[in-house]
Amino acid sequence: MWIIVLVFLGVFFWFCNLGVLVLTRDWPLLLIFFGILNMYGLFRRNKKEAIIQDLEKGKITPQEAEEKLKK
Repeated sequence: MWIIVLVFLGVFFWFCNLGVLVLTRDWPLLLIFFGILNMYGLFRRNKKEAIIQDLEKGKITPQEAEEKLKK
């Protein structure tokens, strides 16, 4: 995940140096990008926790949990 952040920052600052983006005007794009990454991470984490809880409660088998986690 940090690799994606570093690549995005590199591209963002590169575009700023080229004059495509203006850092003083377009800095909210950074906040939007980090917010989307954070929401995506929370969604994936919640999904994994739900699968583990279902496994602990006996609602699914270990094989089903493994298949769901691979997706």
